[in-house]
Amino acid sequence: MSEEETQVVFRVPLWISVPITVIVSLVASSLTLGPYALALWSSFIAWAEYFALGAKPEALKPIFLLFPLGALTMAFFAFFNHIFVLNLGWNPWASVALWLFIWVLIAVYIMKFHPIFQYNLPYFNGLSMYLALYFGIYSAGGFSCPVGVGCGPVTGNPYIDPWILWIWASLSGIFGGFLGWFNVQISFPKVVKVSKS
Repeated sequence: MSEEETQVVFRVPLWISVPITVIVSLVASSLTLGPYALALWSSFIAWAEYFALGAKPEALKPIFLLFPLGALTMAFFAFFNHIFVLNLGWNPWASVALWLFIWVLIAVYIMKFHPIFQYNLPYFNGLSMYLALYFGIYSAGGFSCPVGVGCGPVTGNPYIDPWILWIWASLSGIFGGFLGWFNVQISFPKVVKVSKS
């Protein structure tokens, strides 16, 4: 006697649907939005999260909530860092070391207060993608955003720009979740029954 199980079959293979999704992401952001483009490499991280969290629409909730929240903790780091360097004359490296330690500590500590943090991958990716954008801007010559970097319309104001960067980092994660969902949809998944002997 055989038992029946279900299995998801993709009618369009991933080797076709993934490059289609990449082209859609380029057209939707980098090729059309100019200085307002998102950091697609950050979006691709969240796209991978969608698959890591099961590649089902329910995976969007933790990505849409926790990716921006993780990035927000680092926006506070950047804000405090700028205050201490610019207003109090601290050494930039000492300030970065202190405030990064404090805000990463806070970011990890608050995880114990809500069960949503069981999905810690998007939270940590939001945190790390913000830092990648933040330090990428500095390595590009100050707090300005070269076209294509994906940090949004930063103004050069060190007290406002951490929050603009937070919005753009968050949007990159949200867009990445959408890309994961889109990738699955254009694969035309079908649930089929398979017999198990």
